[in-house]
Amino acid sequence: MTIITKIKDLPDEPPSYLTGTARYMWRRLVPLIKSDPTVNEMDKTMVEAFCINYQMMREAYDHIHKNGALNPIIKTVVNPVTGEIIAHDSLGFKRNPATQILDASTVKLKALGSELGLTPKGRAELLDLKIPEDNSDKPSTAEQIKQFLKGG
Repeated sequence: MTIITKIKDLPDEPPSYLTGTARYMWRRLVPLIKSDPTVNEMDKTMVEAFCINYQMMREAYDHIHKNGALNPIIKTVVNPVTGEIIAHDSLGFKRNPATQILDASTVKLKALGSELGLTPKGRAELLDLKIPEDNSDKPSTAEQIKQFLKGG
């Protein structure tokens, strides 16, 4: 006996564990990619990863914007007898760890976005699949993604 199950669409509502910017991105992204007949519930993990990395990128950027890309390295010199602070010596600067998070999440977003058809190359590859779309008045997937990237 063969059991055939229909592949479900991505849910419109984000998973409960996504918060903040990740939830916002899910709600903006899913309606766009759901119109692509090749995207379905099996892509949920990839969409989640995209949303999470988007949130990480934004939080890292906010941290860098607030604290700078470089952090000073300060050595406090203390009098060993009295415990009084004698001086603060500058030893240079170190890279803010948030810059590494920004770099890594940006790279992951590019890769995931390409897989989901959110980059020019990814859209071109999806369009090359030549999957027929119904002839309704609904804009094509490419047009919807184009509007999304323009902020529409």
